[in-house]
This record gives sequence, structure tokens and C-alpha cells, in this order.
Amino acid sequence: MKKLIIALLFTSAALAQDTDAKYAAFAKEFEAYRDNPEVSSENSTIKPAPCGQYNLAYMVTEKGGKEYVNTPPPKKLCGDLNRFDKSKNPNAPADWTYEIKPIGNRYYVIRANKSGADSVQEVYYYERKVAK
Repeated sequence: MKKLIIALLFTSAALAQDTDAKYAAFAKEFEAYRDNPEVSSENSTIKPAPCGQYNLAYMVTEKGGKEYVNTPPPKKLCGDLNRFDKSKNPNAPADWTYEIKPIGNRYYVIRANKSGADSVQEVYYYERKVAK
């Protein structure tokens, strides 16, 4: 029994390190793309692709000064656009505010902030695979 618990702990720690390393590489690539003048300029002509082409890559939760990186199951952006957009979903929780922002034609970011004593921030990163 002890060996099983140790094996499970070791496996989960290894997976967490793998997720952190993959997220760090993703974050570096994301920031380089976001900071590209062709993308970040107010005069950019790059338009977002249809929402069905974006998949959820990472969800980062910040609570109590700690950041938790999750790799959720794959899911399309369209469903979350409907879930988070208060004009399309009048039942969205009132204590959450959402900012939905396309980054060029390669990424979408949804930033969710919960107000109150349990201040929590969640950032959903959606990625569109493009041929390099």
C-alpha cells in the first residue's frame, strides 16, 4: 500500500513538473507573439479566426498569491464565449467579471476575476494551431 501511494505521489509530481515546463514554453511563445508589433499595434489588420478553430490550452488560477497551472480537457472557444459573455448568458455569476480578448489570429484570452473576500483570478488561454 505504501509503495502504491509513493508511486502515485511521484507520478503526480512528475506530471506537474511536465505541465509547468510545457506552460513555460507556451507562455514564452505567447508573449513573443503578443508583443510582435504586427499583432500588438492598434492599427493591426490581423483579425481573429472563427471561434471553432481555437482550443483551450491552459487554465491558470491565481489565489492567495499562488499560481496554479492546469491543462484542462480540450474544449472549443465557442462554448466559453457563450458562457462568459453576459449579453449571451444572463445567468452568469454576478460576482465574476470577464474580459475576452483575441490576440491576433492565434490566441484568445479570457480573464475572469472574482470579487469579494475570495479574490480569485482565472485566465483561460485558447490556441489556434497554425502551420509554421
